[in-house]
Amino acid sequence: MNDTIAAVSTPPGNGAIGIVRLSGPEAATLARQVFPGGPNPWQSHRAHYGPITDPRSAETLDQALLLYMQGPRSYTGEDMVEFHCHGGRFLVQNVLQLLLEMGARPAEPGEFTQRAFLNGRIDLTQAEAVADLIHGQSRPGLAQAAHQLEGHLSEPIRAVRKDLIAHLATIEANIDFPDEVDPPDLDLLNQGLNRARAEIKRLLATSDAGRIWKQGLKLAIVGEPNVGKSTLLNALLRYERAIVSEIPGTTRDTVEDDYNLRGIPVRIIDTAGMRQTHDTIEAIGIERSQKAVEQADLVLIVAETPKGLSPEIRAQLPEWRRKDLVLVWNKSDLGAVPADAADAELADLPSAHVSALTGLGLEQLESLLYETVASHHQLEQNITINERHRLCLLRADDALFRVAATVDEDLPTDFMAIDLKEAVLAFGEVIGESVSEEIIHEIFHRFCVGK
Repeated sequence: MNDTIAAVSTPPGNGAIGIVRLSGPEAATLARQVFPGGPNPWQSHRAHYGPITDPRSAETLDQALLLYMQGPRSYTGEDMVEFHCHGGRFLVQNVLQLLLEMGARPAEPGEFTQRAFLNGRIDLTQAEAVADLIHGQSRPGLAQAAHQLEGHLSEPIRAVRKDLIAHLATIEANIDFPDEVDPPDLDLLNQGLNRARAEIKRLLATSDAGRIWKQGLKLAIVGEPNVGKSTLLNALLRYERAIVSEIPGTTRDTVEDDYNLRGIPVRIIDTAGMRQTHDTIEAIGIERSQKAVEQADLVLIVAETPKGLSPEIRAQLPEWRRKDLVLVWNKSDLGAVPADAADAELADLPSAHVSALTGLGLEQLESLLYETVASHHQLEQNITINERHRLCLLRADDALFRVAATVDEDLPTDFMAIDLKEAVLAFGEVIGESVSEEIIHEIFHRFCVGK
């Protein structure tokens, strides 16, 4: 924290503008050496125009804008300087190299945001929201990250934690000074436990939506050979991604691409046709297809309308029913009735009739896919939690359950204090009030350099 760090904050490559960022106690001093223009001292939160110059050779590298943000009113809470240069990759790297030679240290991944957290400018959930905004793949995901950055996730957690700390203080005071402090009001304590657990339940219910909007779903297209899986993949993607032929077994390996399902980011996977085979390479492809299904959230079973489902596919249905399944009757432009239309085993599966070749029924299929996902996941959420939050909240809920059991069994208040402390600690880990260095390191090293 005593070092002054520097990094390029714009993506690699050539562009209109390239930004080089400085933060730390010597940020203004270093910047003044290479940017002598403008008033002295610079006015904070103002842009200044002038040359970037190597003071050792008096060589001018660029004409640029300098933004000076005096701490603590800056992103990191420290003195910060940004150089907005012309966006040539070589030029921007030369400006960075000049700052490093003048005494700055290269920033580690996420170090600017880590300093913002350590200096109290943001909490840990807000820091994670910054990463979610950078890596966002959907409008709802970006909206949820923006709400989280505004503190809408940490606010209810802080409120619950504050309430639990008040109960804990009463209990510990009674333990330490039993003659002077009354025992805790168990009715009030139970009310506080119920409020806390209700809030945990509400937040846990957002976990699925957060994963879907921010990370996306995996969708596997499966079926026997030559039923039109690759043609359907191409139709959904709206371009020729997979090789299509009339020869069964053309797809020997999984073929993947990104697909947008009414705003939901989806990794769509075309798989090798499933059948009994003695071909070693095709068998490897089928094995990979099975793994793709295991990892998928949503499975499209494609069947040829006139023929129905093969015995090999039917044998997989009991295992696949643990997933969200949609049955697609392909080649419906042939006008035939599905061979298995009256099959009771398939009656409960959502199904669509399409022609992947002509595009017939494609929009209806996409609507069905979206409705299938929406029916099993609560997608309409203003804020959502990630996996780290989920594990912390589960730990807090387990501790609060033990507190409630202690109250019901009329056990000594010492036991209440132990489990309440665990719950307070777990809530604190969500927002970063009580968190290990290892977790901090893990979170911020997922960021890009310069953020």
